This record gives sequence, structure tokens and C-alpha cells, in this order.
Amino acid sequence: MSYNTKDIKIPWEFSKFDKNVKLQRAVIEVFGGCNYTCQMCPQSDPGRGKDFTRKMPLDTFKKVLDKIVPKFGTPQINLEGSGEPTMAKDLPEYIKEVKKRGLKCFMYCNGARLNGKFMRDVIDAGIDFVRFSMIGYDKEQYKKWMNIDNFELIKSNIDEMSDYIRESKSNCEISTYHLVLDNNKEKEIIDLYKKNIIEKVKADKSYIWRMHNWSGNYDNKNPREVKKKTSCGRPFAPEITVRAGGLDGKTASVVPCCQTLGPPNEAKSVLGHLDTQSFEEVYFGDKYTKLREAHTLNKYEEVDYCKNCDFLYQSEEVLAWTNDKTAKLNNMLGTGDDFILTDYNKDRMEK
Repeated sequence: MSYNTKDIKIPWEFSKFDKNVKLQRAVIEVFGGCNYTCQMCPQSDPGRGKDFTRKMPLDTFKKVLDKIVPKFGTPQINLEGSGEPTMAKDLPEYIKEVKKRGLKCFMYCNGARLNGKFMRDVIDAGIDFVRFSMIGYDKEQYKKWMNIDNFELIKSNIDEMSDYIRESKSNCEISTYHLVLDNNKEKEIIDLYKKNIIEKVKADKSYIWRMHNWSGNYDNKNPREVKKKTSCGRPFAPEITVRAGGLDGKTASVVPCCQTLGPPNEAKSVLGHLDTQSFEEVYFGDKYTKLREAHTLNKYEEVDYCKNCDFLYQSEEVLAWTNDKTAKLNNMLGTGDDFILTDYNKDRMEK
């Protein structure tokens, strides 16, 4: 089934699903495994299958870039996904491939390996933005949630990177990422993050988000208030998420978003593989089309990896606090100024 503007109203011309769509972002996972076992992450529990914890070969990475970039734009590449990108020892080579194509290169990581020569090589490769994830507002809380005693190390790594950025005259920005650990103590927790981390480290920006449930794979003890389910907008967003691994020995699997992590949702959410298929075959294929149809008709129960996800819940802003004055609290990260969740048009497709 094809979509057109008579069938569905969504905020931009992508409603036509024509072959001239311009992506705003591609999220490409370099390494599927992780050196952390964070309490709230399905990477740790139930854990990812071995098909998804592999490294994406550099040649495959270049192939994925070349399938997307020349025709579909994609000014920004995020080296993330669900694994830890700094586990790839040749990470600077991946960054260089992005920069060769004239693109912005972002990276989300835990930052434990970003010091010394490796950190300097990452900066020298041309990275534009690095986000350090720090869950836990002090040493004890960090160890509880991230299962490792690296609180002071990460703060030191942030400052070391910041100093080298200035020394090398890089344009790279640093941010920190945090989660509210108890909705009933949100203001207190925000104040502690600010006091113990944000006001002490040399980061450019910081973001404190409310907890989510990883498409139902994490039992969030402080769930978002359920008012009414509505589309998160991801199936329609001008972006693509590519995992390092895939099914049946394949790599570069395409999934709807980063939330489908770990069994059983991760395997079920695979929409295709860019190591063997073209971008068009996946992005405009039957699996993606059926997902978009389900979100258009509010038939989330028909999608195993969506039906229990709390990103479907209408709620207050999921971004609790930031010192980034350009951020829009209700704006879905990475989908651009034209796609704002509160403005999402919930008109139904005509049967």
C-alpha cells in the first residue's frame, strides 16, 4: 500500500513517501557490544543476542554511507545506536569516513575510554559532537545505575577532552546526558545533577531526561503517566537507524528507532539490511509501510515492539531540564524543527 497526501496528514511532504525524501539524520551503530552493564539498559538485561553485539566492518560502514548520502542528503551521522562506539579501536577511521563526505559527525557514549591518545585521535579525526552518558548524580548513584565505579573518571575525561579541544582549536562540542531516577524527587535530582556534575565539568551543554521503558523491555518503576496512546512519530521521521549486526549473519540491520533493544523486540523490529539491500528497498518496503500504517491507524497492539513502549504515551515533556537554550522540550531529537510531537496530526487513514 502506498501513501499520499489524501490518505494521511503528517507535518511535511514526506507524507507522499516519494523517492526524493531528504534525511536529516542517520544513526549508525559502529559497535553492538558495550563495556558497561547499566541497570536500566536491555543491553545488560535481558542482554542482546550475539547477532547484534558485533562490530560493523569499516567497509560495510562505507557502503551504508554511500547508499544513503549521495541521493538522500543526511547532513548528520550519529555514531551510536545501542552499543558503545568507543569499543571500536579504529573508531577515528569511521569518523574520517563521515567527514570525507562533508557531514556532521555526532557520537553518544559512556566516555570511559575517551582519554589520552585515543581521545585525541577521535578529536583530530573531526568529530563534531560528543555526548557523555552519566546516569547517577553522585559516585554512589552512578555505581548503582551504571554498575561501575567510574564517576570521577568520566568527569576527568570530560575535562581532558575539553582542554584538548581548546588546545587543538577543534569545533567539537561536549554534552552530558542524565536521567531522572525517581519521578517523585525530580526537582531534587535535577539540583543534584547540576551541583555534582553539570556545574563542575567543562561540558558545553547538559540534558536531563525522564526515564523510558525501552519499548517495554525495561520495567520502569516510575512510569510516565498514561493519558492516551498516540504515535511517537518515529516511523515518519526523516531519519534512519542502522544496527551493527543483524539477522541470519547479516549486518547493517535497519530498525525503526533506538528503543527496540534486546530480545524479543530487537529481532522482531528489523525492517531490512543495508549490507544486502538498497536504501529504497528497506525504507519504502513492506515492513516499513506496515509499521507506518499501524501508527497512522493507532493499531499499536499489532506491532509487538511498539505496543508496550512508553514513547506512545501522551505526557509532559520527556526532557526534564537543559541549559541548551536552543532545545525544544517537545521536539523529537533528530527530526528537525518541522516535526514537533505536540503538533502531530492524528487524522486517520481512510479505509
